[in-house]
Amino acid sequence: MISVNLVYEDVLSEMVMRKLLDFFPQKYDVAAAYNKHGFGAIKRDLKSYNKASKHTPFFVLTDLDQNECPPSLIHEWMTFKKHPHLIFRVAVKEIESWLLADRKGFADFASVALSRMPADPEALPDPKMELFEIIKKSRKRELKEDILPRYKGDRMGPNYNGCLSEFVIKSWNVKRAVKHSPSLERAFDNLQNFKKKAKA
Repeated sequence: MISVNLVYEDVLSEMVMRKLLDFFPQKYDVAAAYNKHGFGAIKRDLKSYNKASKHTPFFVLTDLDQNECPPSLIHEWMTFKKHPHLIFRVAVKEIESWLLADRKGFADFASVALSRMPADPEALPDPKMELFEIIKKSRKRELKEDILPRYKGDRMGPNYNGCLSEFVIKSWNVKRAVKHSPSLERAFDNLQNFKKKAKA
């Protein structure tokens, strides 16, 4: 069993990372989890995580957001030689696109037609806004109340993370999602192929 430390931007990202690791139940367990509340602290401390991964592997996830592409972000952030035990992945463009990539799962969750789901969520300029638009079409009133912003200036609804985390835990299907998300597929492949070296 390989123990890994998780580093992420928010609670929803943590749930996705844990669900990915759960796909390999005989391979991974979580040693520690660090919510950095945004990308700034992850960028600042990435070199430290890289150094510490010599002892315990680190799985670090950030959003692409407004960066040009994952290689550009990685080149900008990783100004050092990457240790083999550092798994550093970028969600294109944000973690919501990975949720939407399970088209059937999210359509069932939101109670909308499958045709309403984007075929290429990574091409969306703002996956979170697309998620809001999908939820607006939902027949589930409670879902709308939980997820949609209530007042001007709100970034999300009062139970946004809780509601979507429950979807990830109970319904999100990794194997379906990787078919519509290349960046998720790369993260999955990294975890699948990862081997801890005896002497780092």
